[in-house]
Amino acid sequence: MKSALLLPLLVCLSLLAFLGHGQAQTGSYKGKVVIIPVGEEDLIARARFEFMSRTLERCTNEGAEAVIFDLDTPGGLLWDTVDLMMNDLQKLKPRSFAFVNKRALSAGAMIAVATDGIYMAPTSTAGAATPIYGNAQEMGDAERAKMNSATMGMARAVAKRKGHDPRVIEAMIDMSRELKVGDLVLDTKDSILTLDAQEATMQLDGKPVFAKGIVDSLDDIKKAEGLKGATIIAEPTLFEVIAIWVTKYAAILILIGVAGGYLEMQTPGFGIPGFVSIAAFSLFFFGHYVAGSLVGQETAVVAALFVIGVFLLIIELAIFPGLLVPGILGFILIMVALVYTMSAWEVPLPAPLPGDSKEVPQEVGFNLQVYALGLRNFALGILGAGVLILAIFRFLPETGPFKKLVLTSAIDGGEAKTIPAATVTVGDEGHACSALRPYGTVQFGERRVEAMVEGGYLANGTPVRIREIQGPKIIVEPFA
Repeated sequence: MKSALLLPLLVCLSLLAFLGHGQAQTGSYKGKVVIIPVGEEDLIARARFEFMSRTLERCTNEGAEAVIFDLDTPGGLLWDTVDLMMNDLQKLKPRSFAFVNKRALSAGAMIAVATDGIYMAPTSTAGAATPIYGNAQEMGDAERAKMNSATMGMARAVAKRKGHDPRVIEAMIDMSRELKVGDLVLDTKDSILTLDAQEATMQLDGKPVFAKGIVDSLDDIKKAEGLKGATIIAEPTLFEVIAIWVTKYAAILILIGVAGGYLEMQTPGFGIPGFVSIAAFSLFFFGHYVAGSLVGQETAVVAALFVIGVFLLIIELAIFPGLLVPGILGFILIMVALVYTMSAWEVPLPAPLPGDSKEVPQEVGFNLQVYALGLRNFALGILGAGVLILAIFRFLPETGPFKKLVLTSAIDGGEAKTIPAATVTVGDEGHACSALRPYGTVQFGERRVEAMVEGGYLANGTPVRIREIQGPKIIVEPFA
């Protein structure tokens, strides 16, 4: 009963979180220089991209003087980076700068190229922006050429618009490109371009190769660009932090949700496992919604697929065990809903930039690697839940706080009376007078006792024999 009362509370808290999303802002950005830190793991979290997108929009709306990306990153998600480059940064009205504060590799280099000016720390590097799969799997030659062409087309369009030399970003993306400054070869056709601070600030055709100068700090950039506003570091709101955490640890929430749901279906009534499962999946979907993974009608469609999948699994496990079709279909629907939520299912090639329509390539098509992160998280969650469930059923009957999950009183099929195990012995025969999932009530002559079956399900009425007695735990098996 208490758990049932907690469910509306959870819904209310979720609604309050939704209503409060984005409203907890720190000070006005008007006239200020806004710093956006981009650290080691920031470009592999889609929620972080949403945070940067909202921050850039806010900078425009509130009239910030400038935006500086403080970059120290080995790279990250390609298509989310492209969207930030070609949409968010092109709509930004304040001036934008990149400070390569140690590393701006891969996606970090592409973000730098999308700003109005780039500065390097004395010991820093930038480049190595060729696309790779998240699991480091090698691309085929045709696939590599197609991906590089698409990426270069978009990066070239942005570089030209921002006044950077497009040949540099092309050499960072494609190994076949060569880059020279006079007689000095910065990059051969056998390597991918990565520049240090000195190389990045050399002159190529009267312009810097990559960066305007070498600086020691953000304040030096402000002095060089004549920026007068106070410096403020952009920080995620509470709900953005939740979204970042949820997208980063999605596999753990799936593990908890699946394990809790399964345990709930093995016990009577609605209790702690069910509440934990609902809370885990509510947090999972809410966090991804805030992160921007679900928008518009997608939210309703994904929710419907998930609920239908859960309903089909309940039919399989609790109503018609062994039918298989509802269970398989339900599992597939749940997998689709969860993986869809965690993945970018469509490659978001942005609209061409004004005057650069020829630079944007055609769609690169379907690629299973786009869904690699979602599939990996789902697999880890399911495997982890399986291990957790097996561990709980192994130690559950002897673990004090969890004994309440073991059937001790009213069960469909009659009341199970607490009887010392000594009153029954190994080899006694009887029949199940309730379903065993895996616990239930078994009748031996005039006695009804709690018993369990290992590794399966027994329907009401199944003939059983006591296989083993472990202290208070009676283990039965079916017999013909």
